[in-house]
Amino acid sequence: MEVKQIEFDSLYFDINLLSEGIYAIIFNQEMGASSNAGLFDLGNISVIFDTLMDPWATKDLIRAVKSITNREPFLLINSHYHLDHIFGNRLFSNKMPIMSSLGTFKQFDKLVAEAFDRFRTQAPTQIEATKELLQKTTDPKKIKEYENDLITYKEMQGPDFKLRPPDLIFHDKITIHGSERSVEIINIGNAHSYDDTIAYFPESKICFMGDLLFATLDPEWAKGINGTPWAVEPKNFKDVMSGYLEKDLDVYVPGHGPLCSKKEVKATIEFLEKYFLNS
Repeated sequence: MEVKQIEFDSLYFDINLLSEGIYAIIFNQEMGASSNAGLFDLGNISVIFDTLMDPWATKDLIRAVKSITNREPFLLINSHYHLDHIFGNRLFSNKMPIMSSLGTFKQFDKLVAEAFDRFRTQAPTQIEATKELLQKTTDPKKIKEYENDLITYKEMQGPDFKLRPPDLIFHDKITIHGSERSVEIINIGNAHSYDDTIAYFPESKICFMGDLLFATLDPEWAKGINGTPWAVEPKNFKDVMSGYLEKDLDVYVPGHGPLCSKKEVKATIEFLEKYFLNS
């Protein structure tokens, strides 16, 4: 499959055209380790798969949708509840619904709120650290990045700052049909998190895996990340990855890092076996 990079002015990500109407939003690793997203132009409607942790990146994502499709996004799908995938929800128009699995929705009153409280508590420290970085750099892109970060940290400390939960809940699987193409939105159950969701294009041989797939893996994740387990249900996680390894797919879009192939899917299965299933 030939992947074409689309010209678009953003500090935060590159846009890759994978197949007609199917775009992978790959976060620029020089800007940190934030998450990827997807844009699906189904013909008469456009669907977004995940937001980006950085709100300025999400604003660029919304701008990209309008630039590429000449229309407002129709629907946003959250693959799971982790902040780096849902933090940008609040930036989309309230006229546009957000959809997730039931398990993801249920976490907004507990685990999402707890994670955001921790993030908000860290904001004063992050502000001081960012100010120091800003003083040391002369790179125009870094200056813009740090200035945007300062605005974000200050905004999130305000009393009116709220995260936006999903509006629509689906169970098991839903197929969204556009005038030119369709996408299967599949709840694969507890794996990386609670009720992980993927987006599958069987005819185009593409799957957006969310955080079921990372381009690179770190053994330290076996200990958990900020108190959150990397694999909520390792056995199902492995079974799902094994199933999608066997499917006729050319491109796997990870939740983090560059585009992947079956090589990275195999590595994930081996990682789960070594650090989660053989202990």
